[in-house]
Amino acid sequence: MDPTQEPMNESAAPGSDPEPKGLRDQIAAVRDAAMRLLNAHVNLARTEASEIGAEIGRVALLAGVAFGAVFVVGLLLPIGGMLFLADWLLGSMGWGVLLGVLLLLDIALVAVLVGLGVPGSSIGRDFIVAVLAAGVVTILLLEFIAGPQISAALGLTTLYVAWPILMGLGVARNGVDTDALKARFYPTQTIETTKETIEWVRERTPLGRKS
Repeated sequence: MDPTQEPMNESAAPGSDPEPKGLRDQIAAVRDAAMRLLNAHVNLARTEASEIGAEIGRVALLAGVAFGAVFVVGLLLPIGGMLFLADWLLGSMGWGVLLGVLLLLDIALVAVLVGLGVPGSSIGRDFIVAVLAAGVVTILLLEFIAGPQISAALGLTTLYVAWPILMGLGVARNGVDTDALKARFYPTQTIETTKETIEWVRERTPLGRKS
């Protein structure tokens, strides 16, 4: 054997592969890799959640702007239309403001009375009487005092003032059916059924039977 081969073998020893890691080191390496992977997924989820939250906020803001615009349009149409008609038919927007306020108050009063159980027939009858009164006032004004625009405006004012007065007089005269109102908001059937059930159980319970 050539002696020169020994140094070559000795010099090759340092370049040989390292010894394989033990089981504990391998488990630790796998655990570290798994933790790094988990942290990467968590960070990715946080980033996406932040982006999604920002997008939701943007969409909500735009939806709020759209809803606000539609709401304002819903207010402008009846108010502007009322003022326009008042200026066109009655000669002044002031009549539109006055008549609009009176009409809305009448609607609010009607809603309250219907909620209290006042019959719709009574409210309708009062409205017809108010219309007749307004017609009489309008005709009298046309004949003796004012022109058509002022007469129509005062006639509508009479209608919107007389109607709630007549409804109030009707409620004061007939009152509100408190028993019917209570029955609408009081669980009478449930309470009566519960009482009957309790009495039925008592009659069939030995301690509850009368001697």
